[in-house]
Amino acid sequence: MLRKNSFKLFASIGLTIILLVSLFTTSVFATTFKTSSSETNEIPYETYTYWDGLGSKSKTMVYCKPMYEPRFVIDSSKLGTELFGSVDDVCAADGYTYILDSTASKIYVLDKDYNLSVEINKIVYENDVLSIVGASGIFVKGENIYIADTKNARILVIDISGNVLHNLTLPESKLIPSDFKYSPQKIAVDSRDYLYISSDGSYYGALVYSPTMEFLGFYGANTVAVSVGDAIKNFITDLFSTDEKRAASVRALPYQFTDFVVGPNDFIYTVTSVSGAETPKGQVKRLNPGGKDVLGKTDYNFADESNRLLQAESLKAIDVDKDGFFYALESGAYNRVFWYDNESNLMCVFGGAKGQQHQTGTVSLGGAIAINGTDVIVTDPVSKNATVYSITEYGNATRTAQLDTLNDNFEDTVDAWNEIIKADVNNQLAYKGLAKAYYTMGDYENAIKFSKLGADRETYADSFVKLRTAFLEKWFTLGFLGLAVILGAIIWLLQLKKKKAFVLIKNEKVKNMLSSVFHPFESFRLVKEKNMGSLTCATVLLALFYVVTAVSDVASGYAFNRFDASSYNSFFVLLRTVALVLLFVIANWLVCVLMGGIGKLKEIYMVTCYSLIPTIVSTVVGVVLSHILSPDEFVFVTIFQSICVAYTFIILAVGIMKIHDFEFGKFLGTTAVTVIAMLIIVFLIFLVFMLAQQVYGWIGTVFTEIKYR
Repeated sequence: MLRKNSFKLFASIGLTIILLVSLFTTSVFATTFKTSSSETNEIPYETYTYWDGLGSKSKTMVYCKPMYEPRFVIDSSKLGTELFGSVDDVCAADGYTYILDSTASKIYVLDKDYNLSVEINKIVYENDVLSIVGASGIFVKGENIYIADTKNARILVIDISGNVLHNLTLPESKLIPSDFKYSPQKIAVDSRDYLYISSDGSYYGALVYSPTMEFLGFYGANTVAVSVGDAIKNFITDLFSTDEKRAASVRALPYQFTDFVVGPNDFIYTVTSVSGAETPKGQVKRLNPGGKDVLGKTDYNFADESNRLLQAESLKAIDVDKDGFFYALESGAYNRVFWYDNESNLMCVFGGAKGQQHQTGTVSLGGAIAINGTDVIVTDPVSKNATVYSITEYGNATRTAQLDTLNDNFEDTVDAWNEIIKADVNNQLAYKGLAKAYYTMGDYENAIKFSKLGADRETYADSFVKLRTAFLEKWFTLGFLGLAVILGAIIWLLQLKKKKAFVLIKNEKVKNMLSSVFHPFESFRLVKEKNMGSLTCATVLLALFYVVTAVSDVASGYAFNRFDASSYNSFFVLLRTVALVLLFVIANWLVCVLMGGIGKLKEIYMVTCYSLIPTIVSTVVGVVLSHILSPDEFVFVTIFQSICVAYTFIILAVGIMKIHDFEFGKFLGTTAVTVIAMLIIVFLIFLVFMLAQQVYGWIGTVFTEIKYR
C-alpha cells in the first residue's frame, strides 16, 4: 500500500511539474513584437518589411516608416502628347527615361526632370518605315536603343533619330533547335557590348551575341529542381516503360525568366515567375559570366510569405542600381515593389494595391520597372501610365548606412543607425549594422546587445567568443586553481568511499535504474526476474525528459536558440515526449501480447523510461554548453548528443528483448509491427476526435432548432 501511495504521490508531482512548465513556457516567455503603422495621408499604401531569425520558420512581417513615396504619374497629359496606345516597357539610362508604346509604334524619351525630350515616331530601315506593333522590350546603352520586336521576331538597334543600325532575326546555328520559336521579349547589354535576348517560351536561357552581332549560344538557363522521390519515380518509370511510353511522356521543363538586367560588374540579375507553388522560392538569381547563380538564395522567397496575402504573387520584372540594390516588381495581386540590397537583405516593400487606381502611387497591374538614380519607375499596362516613386529622407539614410555597412565602413554608421532607430524601431538592418559596427570597434558588450535586438546570431557568436576569451584571460589562474581543488575533492571522496565502504545511494531500485546505462542486460534482468524496477523512478525520468526538452527549446544559448514565443506551444512538446513514450509502451504491449511476449505493461514502461537517461543527460549537457561554446565549437557536442540518442535506442532494444524474452530477429519484427500499431492508434484517436466534433456540432444544431421552435 505504501508503494502504491508513493507512486501516486510522485506521479502527481510529475504531472504537476509538466503542467507548470507548460503554462510557464507559453505565458511567461510570450512576447509581442513592437510594430508601427506606416500608413499616412500622403501615401496610399503601407510600407513594410520582413524580419528573419526570430525563431519561426517563416519571415515575420512588420510595418516600417516609408522609404519610398509616390512623386507623380507619367501619362499623356504630363507629356503633352496624345493618349498612350500602350505602355509596354520602360528603361532608364544616363538620367533619361525611355517609354515604349508599341501600339502607336513610338518611343518617348524623357529628360532628367521627366519632361518629354524626344518622340521617336518613325523607325527607318533601308528607306522603309518599320512598324514595331507588338514589341515588348526596350533597352538603352550609350547612343543605341534596342527594341525587342516580339511580333515581328526581330531585334532592332536604332539611334535617337529612329534609324535602324542592326536588324537581328533568328540566327542560323546548330546550337538552336529546329523547333525553336523566336519571340524576343527582353534585352540587356553588358559593359563589353555583349547582347542578351530572352525569347518567350524558351527554357534554354538567353541568346547571346558578341559586340560584332555574332550569335554565340545560350546563357543562364534555369534548371528543374528534382527531389529524391522524383528521381526514384523517374528511374522506376524509365526502367519499366516501353519506348512508346517514354516518347509520349512529359517531363517537367524549367521556368523561363520573365525579366533580366545587367548589374554592376556585368552580373546578370534574372527574375522567374514561379507558379503552382504555395510558397515560391529562388525567383531571383544573380548570374556570373559563366551563367552560374552566385546569389545563393534558392531556398528564399523574394516575394510575400504565403500567409501574408490571399493570392500568390508573381514577380514579373527586375532592375538594379549602380550599387547592386535590386528592385523586384510583383504583378497581379498587390503590385508591390520588393527592394533588396546587394546581399539580398530586404530593405522594404512598397507600392500600390489593386483597386485604388484613382490615387497616385497605386498600380492597377505591375508591368515593368526601371531605376533612374534612386527613383523607381513602375509601368501600369492597364492604366497606360507610369508612376515615379522617389526615395524619402528616411529611406535615403537607411540606404546610405546599409551601403556603408556592406562596404565594411562600420564605424562611420553608428550615428546614422542610431538616428534611424529613433525614427523607426522596426528597422532590423539598423540593429544588425550597429552590432557589426560595435564588434569592429571592439565594444563587444554593445555588439552582443544589438545582435540580440536584431536577431543577428552570427555577430552575436563572434562577439561572445571575444568576451569569453577576455574573461578566461582575466580569471584563468583562479579558475585553474578552483578546478584543481574540485578534482582533488572528487578524488578524495572516491578514495574515502572505497576505504570506508561509504554508499552514496542506498535505494537498490534507484541503483538498478542508474546501472541500466552501463549494464543494461543485468539491470533489465533484475527488473524482470527480481522485480527491481521502480514505477516512481520511471515516471520521474519521463517528467524530466519533458522538462529538459522544453528547457532546451527555451533556455539554450542565444546563438543556438530559435525559440519563437508567438508560435511556441509546450503542449506539442508534451506530445513529442510524454505522449510518444506512452504511445510506444501501449502499442508494444498490445503487439507483444499477441506475438508471445511475456513482458508486462509496467515493465515495458519502466524499460522505456530508463532508456531515456542518455538522452536526458545529453540534452542537459547541450543546454549548459550552449552558453559556453560558439556554434563552430558545438560540433563535438552535436556528435555526443547523436551518440547518446543512438545509445538510448540500444538500451531500449536490450530492455525489450529481456522483458519479453525475445531473440534479436523477433525483436526487430515486433518493433516494426509496433510502429505500425502506433500509426493505427494515432489514426483512431484522430478519427474519434473528428467524430466527437461532428456529434458536438449535431447536438448544437438540434439544441438551436429546439430553442427557436
